[in-house]
Order: sequence, then C-alpha cells, then structure tokens
Amino acid sequence: MTKKLDSQEGYARFASTYDSNEKYWNSFEKLNLIPHIKSAKGKKVLDAGAGTGRLSVKLINAGADVTALDISTEMLAVLKSKKDDIEIVEGELEDMPLEDETFDMVFSSLALVHLKKIEPFLDECYRVLKDDGKLVLVNVHYRKPMVLKDEKGKYTIKCYNHFPRHVREAAEELAYGIEDEIIVTEGDDVWVSQILILKK
Repeated sequence: MTKKLDSQEGYARFASTYDSNEKYWNSFEKLNLIPHIKSAKGKKVLDAGAGTGRLSVKLINAGADVTALDISTEMLAVLKSKKDDIEIVEGELEDMPLEDETFDMVFSSLALVHLKKIEPFLDECYRVLKDDGKLVLVNVHYRKPMVLKDEKGKYTIKCYNHFPRHVREAAEELAYGIEDEIIVTEGDDVWVSQILILKK
C-alpha cells in the first residue's frame, strides 16, 4: 500500500535521497532561470520552498545574499551541510516568519504544487518583497505524483496541480505585474511547467 503524506512528513523521509533526482528537478526549468539567477548578484534574495538548496546554492554562487525558507527541518539540514553562509528559516510558505519588504527577489521552484491554495503564498511573497521587487515562480505539472520508497515502504507526497491561467490570474488580482511567462512543454505539447516573472 502506498501512503499519501503531507509535505512535512513526506520530505522528512525524502530528504536524504532528494538530491539524487537533481537532473529531473532541473528539467522543469530547462535553463530558463539562469539569467534571473545571474541578475540576483548583490541582491537580497529569498528562496521560498528551498528544500535542500538546489536554487539557494546557485544563487549564493552568483553573488546573492540568500535566505532559504522551508517547512522541512530535514531538508534544511541537508542544505546547511552544503553551505554555512545561507540564512536558514523554517516556516510555512503561506505564513512566512519574515519582515515586510525585506527582499529584492523571491525565487520559488517546485513548491507551488504542494499548496492547495496558492493565493496566501503569493500574498506573502508580495508582502516580503521590496517595491519593484521580483518573484521568479516555477509552477510544475505533475501528471501523477512520484511514488517513493524507503525502509518504511512506499509513499507519495500530496500534490495539487494549478493550471497556468489560474496562477496568472491570481497574481494579477494581487497587483503583480507580469513581466514574462514561459510554458515548458514536452513533445506532445503537454505542459511541464509554467515560469512566471512577476513584479511588485
């Protein structure tokens, strides 16, 4: 029997092997984040839903001042073992324990799919961004959740697909300006991810 776990419990179990799938995680973005990561040099940046720091490490190597936020203690512990110059914050995406207007940029990739409602998260990103700040958001499409396995058995982590039009409309209703939108597709034109560059 395959158990369906929430993000906190699921990623506690997945943390130790998560990085072995890095090529798969990168495939949702297909190099589209590179110019935005480069533009983060010298800026104060939040990686929201940072996990084990796949983006956080790239951002700090690009010269950004990085804060990594995630709900999973175990995922953040893996990140901490990689870099000790990233500020680590444990907390929920929908209720960030962060001050208003703190960041020049917020990056969030692969996290939106774990939120049942996206509006509270988008609102929190807006709150912590400085005026004219940017949110670089990757909304992925899981046609079916990954089945994971460890010594306790098989499990999946709860996912909620959010169609691109819904995310775009939610962002506009919260007063974001849309600077760019990229839809990554597979050969059969099924969407794999939506990359949005949003401006406060």
